[in-house]
Amino acid sequence: MAESILRDDIEYIIHCDENGKIIGPISKIHAHLRGARPVLTHYSTWSMIFHAESGKYGLQLKNPKKLDGFGAGKWDMGAAGHNCYIKDRTGYRPMDFEETLIKEVDEEIGLNIDMINSVNEFVKLSKTKIKKPIAIIFEKFHYKTERNNEFVGLGFILTPTTKVEFKDEEVIDFKWLTPEELTKYLKKENNYCDPLPLVFEKAEKFRKKYLSK
Repeated sequence: MAESILRDDIEYIIHCDENGKIIGPISKIHAHLRGARPVLTHYSTWSMIFHAESGKYGLQLKNPKKLDGFGAGKWDMGAAGHNCYIKDRTGYRPMDFEETLIKEVDEEIGLNIDMINSVNEFVKLSKTKIKKPIAIIFEKFHYKTERNNEFVGLGFILTPTTKVEFKDEEVIDFKWLTPEELTKYLKKENNYCDPLPLVFEKAEKFRKKYLSK
């Protein structure tokens, strides 16, 4: 599909190969059809959010009325969404992982984050008294299951506040758990989105390597 013929009334996400090479736009509705979703690889931006002062991760509760049946009414990672095509003065272009994370965090939990491009800078800032949330895309990988097929940019968000705001109808509740509490929750409960254990594991590895010194 040529980007020059995209329609303004359709939401397009980024179709790619398993290595993240962009193939082109595809309608979100088409990509999420039950038969197409496991086959068509597309970009997604995921993240875990961590409040350093309390030592807790934030989880969001998806609206049970969510049209996408995969996550409706379940607990999920801090913020996540699909990378879309957006229209600017030169036409449509794909949103990168950093842009998408800024957008999703604002829409889902009402936080205005600063993206940091290097791990060294992120670690340096984490040792200061930050006044607003900072975030970094720290890993990219292909996530494929029987129901999902996504090339993921995974973010870690460090926030000085536990206050959140639900700007859209995607999220209806939010809770904060220590790593130990979250580990126990994942073992005892099953009302959470499939990627959450993997995302938590990756976030913990990043936190312990760079932020717990």
